[in-house]
Amino acid sequence: MALTIFFTIFITYFVENFLRTTASALTPVLIQELGITRGAMGFLITGYFLIYGIMQFPAGALTDILGPRKSIIWFTAFTIFGGALFWVSYKYELLFAAQFIMGVGTSVFYVNAITLVTRWFPSNRKATAVGILSACSGLGAFTSYLGFPLSIVIWGNWRILYLGMLGVLSINWLMNYVFIKDSPLEVTPKSKPRGNIIVAYIQTLKDKRLYPLFFGYIMMGLNFVLFQWANQYLIEAKQLTYVQAGLVTSLGTVAGFIGCIALGVLSDKLKRRRLPVIAFIGVYTVLLGCLVVLPGGLPVFVYAGIWGSMSLCGSTWVLFPSMVGEVVSSGKASMGFGTMNGLMMIISSLSTPIYGSLVDATGSFFVPTMISLGVSVFDFIILFLFLRETYGNTILE
Repeated sequence: MALTIFFTIFITYFVENFLRTTASALTPVLIQELGITRGAMGFLITGYFLIYGIMQFPAGALTDILGPRKSIIWFTAFTIFGGALFWVSYKYELLFAAQFIMGVGTSVFYVNAITLVTRWFPSNRKATAVGILSACSGLGAFTSYLGFPLSIVIWGNWRILYLGMLGVLSINWLMNYVFIKDSPLEVTPKSKPRGNIIVAYIQTLKDKRLYPLFFGYIMMGLNFVLFQWANQYLIEAKQLTYVQAGLVTSLGTVAGFIGCIALGVLSDKLKRRRLPVIAFIGVYTVLLGCLVVLPGGLPVFVYAGIWGSMSLCGSTWVLFPSMVGEVVSSGKASMGFGTMNGLMMIISSLSTPIYGSLVDATGSFFVPTMISLGVSVFDFIILFLFLRETYGNTILE
């Protein structure tokens, strides 16, 4: 039963990540079609991620109130509606509204999916299962970044591919309805969380062991703003075509979902969380520095190699949900991760239009990418100094 549930939520997360990266993957196309600035394009991307981030705070509580099954089913239906609006829209305002709706619809999924994984899988397979599930973020993005350029070349537009993915999500919604169960054990009303949710949030946030995790995760998200601008950055700064940029970013997402799986397995095998996080963030920082200083016009495989390696190393984020669960009790883990994920999404989404506006103001991507490099260096230093090992912690309720 665990594998069946895992398979159906795997498909959901795959399509959701396709939808969430659509605006980023279509950045060059939408800028031209809508006649907008990079700053306006940044706001269109933010239309999804800002509300997604805000919704992370109630997402953890919804897990306790509705349960994972109802939360996923109800909100996925909302996602399908938003996706349908995006598909039929040709105006900026409607596309923004669709982004907003999908941001709400997808916002509760990951927290609830992680809750299902932690309930259905034993502790010695938890990080591995989370890593495989999280790999969907790369798989969905891969389909988006490579699929849309190919869709335009083959069919002359991007909407055919988009409609096909909405069809997959609609079928998958029925699968979720049939197969998902909240827990391998029947949860009685007495065992469900009671009490004041605000008090539970306050108690969770008082645990200072969460602070390095919050900081590291937020800084990683802020630094990943560059990935939202991937295609446009590679086209303008490295002189690639749209198809070439799509190839590079899609290969990067392949490396990313491989990294999610590999890092989860590696962490479980080593029985350590801190070492992989520190090591891979350090390598990521070095690679980002190399990308920033590389001139444009080099062979595509050079950028693909660096971008792919960055994406693989950036997969360290996948260990943070497990670490939160090892710092606070299982009853507070969903709130802790929801808070951490929400703060990261809000800060990074607000930074996306600022990033685009900096490009408009300076005429190049150099300044914002240098800021990204500085953030990565700072993140590495703070985590190296303050992050503590969490593996094997047994937190009692």
